[in-house]
Amino acid sequence: MRADPRWLAALLLLAACRLTSGAEFGPAQLMQAFAAVPAAQAHFTEVRRSDVLRAPIELKGTLHYQRPGRLERRVVLPYQQVMRIEGDRATIENPARGQPKSYSLAALPAALALVEALRATLAGDLAALERHYRVTLEGGREAWTLNLAPRDPALAGAVAGIRFAGSAARLERVEIEETTGDRVTMILVDHQP
Repeated sequence: MRADPRWLAALLLLAACRLTSGAEFGPAQLMQAFAAVPAAQAHFTEVRRSDVLRAPIELKGTLHYQRPGRLERRVVLPYQQVMRIEGDRATIENPARGQPKSYSLAALPAALALVEALRATLAGDLAALERHYRVTLEGGREAWTLNLAPRDPALAGAVAGIRFAGSAARLERVEIEETTGDRVTMILVDHQP
């Protein structure tokens, strides 16, 4: 009994399509995966390392994202603080200091670009990312690293680069390297929709 050549050709074509579709994972495909997530939250541990600090500073809390661009970073240890970002406004609440303070991110271009790096990634907005950064992606769908290099000279004077790492539409690590050598690393765990 001989195999039908058409059946063999169909199997080879299917295998080729699978190999091609697996290889087609770039920034646009990653952003499409994030764009499909309406809301997410995770616990974080953030560590800031600097030559001017005797020891690294470690913060613990939760990070919440809700489409189209609301971020909330709630620090619970070693102090309590809530930072909410909606639109171009950032509001910081610190119970120990009393009244919340609100800032326009438009008046702070470097802060806006840093916020947009995270917010645009979580929203799956590649165009917004590319306004502020040169974007490259390493790895594949299950283990990727998104590298952001600042386009704006003022931001590039403060931030050497930002790296996000994760799996599929799950952000698991954020690293911000400043031009001074200081580094902030945030590890995200216990993800929930």
